Amino acid sequence: MADKRLRVGILGAARNVPFSVLGPKQANADLAARLDIVGLASLEQAEAEKYAKEWGIPKAYTSFEAMLADPQVDAVYNVLPTAVRCQWTVKAIQAGKHVLSETPMCMNALEAMAAQRAAEDHGKVLLEGTHPTCHPVTKRVREMILEGKIGALEHIDLDLPIAHSLQGKVVCAKAGALMSLGCHGVAIVRALVGEDPLVINASAHRLKEDPEVDEKMSCNLKFPSGVGAHISCSVSTAGVEQPTLFTISGSSGTIRVKEWFTGSTKGSNEIQLEQFEECGEHFVERVDNPPSRDTFYYQLMTFIDEVQDQERRQVVGLPWSYQKAKGPHDAVRNMALIDAIYRSANMKPKVTTAPPPAPYDRIGMSKL
Repeated sequence: MADKRLRVGILGAARNVPFSVLGPKQANADLAARLDIVGLASLEQAEAEKYAKEWGIPKAYTSFEAMLADPQVDAVYNVLPTAVRCQWTVKAIQAGKHVLSETPMCMNALEAMAAQRAAEDHGKVLLEGTHPTCHPVTKRVREMILEGKIGALEHIDLDLPIAHSLQGKVVCAKAGALMSLGCHGVAIVRALVGEDPLVINASAHRLKEDPEVDEKMSCNLKFPSGVGAHISCSVSTAGVEQPTLFTISGSSGTIRVKEWFTGSTKGSNEIQLEQFEECGEHFVERVDNPPSRDTFYYQLMTFIDEVQDQERRQVVGLPWSYQKAKGPHDAVRNMALIDAIYRSANMKPKVTTAPPPAPYDRIGMSKL
């Protein structure tokens, strides 16, 4: 596998495919040299044919099953609706495919556990597409925290408005703020702190048309080290012009980053550092990163690296196999935290409506 391109099929004709897969491949020769998009499958063959032609994808499959049965497909990028995402991720793994899943990977933590177990049992790489955590800015901020640039880490404040939703306003309005945007916030704060938090409190502003959908979600978290975090996210069109922001506060300084969510805007590679000690200083650090290399580029490269590295070492899909990324156990933690935020906001976590195939339709005594 080390000397071969990874052959990926797109499972679903989602609107984000052109900018999350095709755009990065076209704009970056190093990615294009390692990745082939071999086909597209959709619920209807006519739709698959339409978008395959429009997006320049060589093959349109007659069904999802046809793609999974194709030996010319090494891996799938699952962009199907969240309700059926886990089901088809497990089916793809059972068919012998590695899987890069759109975020969130599933509806709830039990589904995430089922997908993780399937990947372990079948020896396949499974990653959740938390693309902002792959970007060099996020990684550099983590390094700055560890280097003590702001003293002892105290608090993280992260604001995710709909302006940076990658699923579109209509889809977000159906999924809600936490599942469409907050899933990235959860992944980011966990990556920056390196710990798993408890939910202190959460509040939701529900859609009048559908009280089971959160138009806005806000939560406060506390990590074992004492670090606090606040995440706010919204699918309200009132915030469409607002930038993505995060602020990391420490005992002797502050880090601020904005417009980094896709990593493709003018200021996406800038990190502002303010240090309070002595006379106080303000610095702006730029991560050396070409504009064409957005978060999706790094997500795809991470996935390819992980697959090729594990296959090279012949230890594939096990919890200790992951060297380039955190693996599906990280998605389980993300979903467990999302479930807890819903409960704290007096909302029910999302329920399973399309269970994965046996034996992964049960976790212990719990039937999905």
